[in-house]
Amino acid sequence: MSNIRRCLVVWSGQTGLPGVSVFYASAAADPTGDLVTFFNSIKALFLNTLSWQVPNTGDLIDDATGTLTGTWVGASGASVAATGAPGSFAAGVGAFVNWSTGTIVNGRRLKGRTFLTNLSTGSYDAAGTIAAASLTTLGNAATTLVTAGKMVTWHRPAPGGAGGTSALWNGQSIPDQVTSLRSRRV
Repeated sequence: MSNIRRCLVVWSGQTGLPGVSVFYASAAADPTGDLVTFFNSIKALFLNTLSWQVPNTGDLIDDATGTLTGTWVGASGASVAATGAPGSFAAGVGAFVNWSTGTIVNGRRLKGRTFLTNLSTGSYDAAGTIAAASLTTLGNAATTLVTAGKMVTWHRPAPGGAGGTSALWNGQSIPDQVTSLRSRRV
């Protein structure tokens, strides 16, 4: 049982937004600079109307129980503006990153996923999948985030508040396939 940092990165500036990507980091590690670097590394794949707000503060959570235990303050939150050329994008579709860990929970490998939707049309190839150059850019940015050694995937506790855990990322993969993101709100 340990505390983890929750960092809510807000997406804004396009159809279907605002949205949020939730990242978790170990309690001793400030993730904000690494997240700013990640989004700066991929910003050319998105139209210049999109921006991400990486906060310098967030919640501390007990990973075993899910209990909010306090807040954290980091050093370097920032807004990152996408720089892709003006044009078209497909709202709610794009790529995703699978984050791997070395931890097994209930007989399954603990993994995380981050959706990167609203890619510009230039980020796709003629077959309608993610272009090779875009995959390289995303993969390099994701590898840098993994290598920083701060980010974790959180396995939420069962109902009743027990059995949660978290594990550091040890790898990433980005499939050459398009995904869609649907709201969970009803």
